[in-house]
Amino acid sequence: MFGAYHNLIITAVAPKIDHWCARPSGYENLTDEEWKEMAIPKENILGEERYSHCQMYNLSTNVTMSCDSWEYDHTHYRSTIVDEWDLVCSRSWLVSLSQSVYMAGYMTSMIIFGQLSDRVGRRTVICIALTILLTAGFSTLLSQSFITFISLRYFVSLGVSGVGATSFVLLMEVVGPNKRSFFGLAYEFGWATGYLVLALVSYIIKSWFYVQLVAMIAALILVVGFWVLPESPRWLMASKKFSRAHEIIMKAVERNEKDKEDAELKFELLKKEFDKEQPKNVFGKATVFDLLKMPTLRKRTLIVYFCWFVNSFTYYAMSLNTNDLGGNPYLNFAIAGAVEFPAYAISILLIQKMGRRWSQSGCMLLAGLACVVTIFFSGSTLWLKITFAMVGKFLITASYGILYVYSAEIYPTVVRNVGVGSSSTIARFGAIIAPFVKELGHATYPSVPFGVYGVICITSGLTVLLLPETRGALLPDTLAEGEEFRGPSSALPKKASKKAGSKKEREDPSRGPDPSRGADSSKGADSSKGADPSKGTDPSKEEASIA
Repeated sequence: MFGAYHNLIITAVAPKIDHWCARPSGYENLTDEEWKEMAIPKENILGEERYSHCQMYNLSTNVTMSCDSWEYDHTHYRSTIVDEWDLVCSRSWLVSLSQSVYMAGYMTSMIIFGQLSDRVGRRTVICIALTILLTAGFSTLLSQSFITFISLRYFVSLGVSGVGATSFVLLMEVVGPNKRSFFGLAYEFGWATGYLVLALVSYIIKSWFYVQLVAMIAALILVVGFWVLPESPRWLMASKKFSRAHEIIMKAVERNEKDKEDAELKFELLKKEFDKEQPKNVFGKATVFDLLKMPTLRKRTLIVYFCWFVNSFTYYAMSLNTNDLGGNPYLNFAIAGAVEFPAYAISILLIQKMGRRWSQSGCMLLAGLACVVTIFFSGSTLWLKITFAMVGKFLITASYGILYVYSAEIYPTVVRNVGVGSSSTIARFGAIIAPFVKELGHATYPSVPFGVYGVICITSGLTVLLLPETRGALLPDTLAEGEEFRGPSSALPKKASKKAGSKKEREDPSRGPDPSRGADSSKGADSSKGADPSKGTDPSKEEASIA
């Protein structure tokens, strides 16, 4: 919820607002309309006349000239960083830059906190990230310049991503496998809730300062939660801190009214498993270059990368630019958030009924088509433009939910973490570029951005058809098996007789949050620690049964 609020808050603090050249001293008694009629030239935009945003007449010579100060329409917004620091005309691109800097913080956070949480523990990293979030977030309210504002937003992003990613990893390590899909979906609904809360708060308050203040006051709740948050028992066991892990697990046993003797027995078995000297795991040797060595796996990797980039780019571009659709900006933003609830729910049904490939391809193709159709509506048919835009937003959101499961199943086990993690990085590049798509519309034609969304979504949807179906398939473990994998009907070498573990391989990977939106889904418990996954023993399942 906090992730969505902070990620999308730029739509409330730096929205598109009408503006015109400011009147000089001596003309204060004129109304806005009188001033614009006297001094502001008109421009023809898409067949409609409007007053210029960046030019005015020289009142002495009647020659058109650029201006360096502006007045703003406060019909929808009382105070924004746009009017506070004049982020219009030649400086309008700075709004897009601020969001790109924010998303760059997410990428940095993934690199720093992902590794750090494996070294010092989940709870410690959450504490560090939360401290950064609160310090930078409250400091943002005191910003006296735009440079200070975007610099502090970068650190807010570090904190938000660090808290969200590490908290999700901790959650997945303390719940049983049969509960992971539920909590993964709950995370997505939390994101959508934050989306709607931001729309409501910005509608009621209409001031960027107080919209940000609400976010930071609400974040103080996380401080209270931190004091009751336990360390991950799985991380403690993998780090051989058995006494502390025992204390946390037994407290969970007591709260859940489980049999203590049975729990003690299972804990001792689990301890022996973790206490074994583990051989160097092949999982730790895999790199992103392994994904590109073999032709089939290379082709699939590039397709998956492209899909992640397109999904992230289109999702954020459409979410951040709802103001450009016309109509009521608050209503547009609220609808864009509301469609996420059914989108996440339907993505689960689609992958179960239609399979991964056709669901992913269909959502991308239809999303692209909806975006292309949007181009043809404006003026009296504005409601149709907004409708098709929201259909596109619904479909791209559903596509995101499907893509996480699908891409995790495409990769062989030995490179699955690397595959999903590198896909997450590519997705973040899409999120960094996305804010600038509106600048493309300003420089060319207002409908060009939707044309871009449409073309890349349709292209992505078609490329997905080159991937194999994975629903019900025995998933590959090695690179060689991954190269030979063709879908549910393909026979993997040396694997047909492996009845043990086949059920596990047929299960969906636990549904996690969108990696490009905060939680680094590729960072679970370190597979090189604890039991060797290749031997079929999953200590996390034993922990779940204890707790």
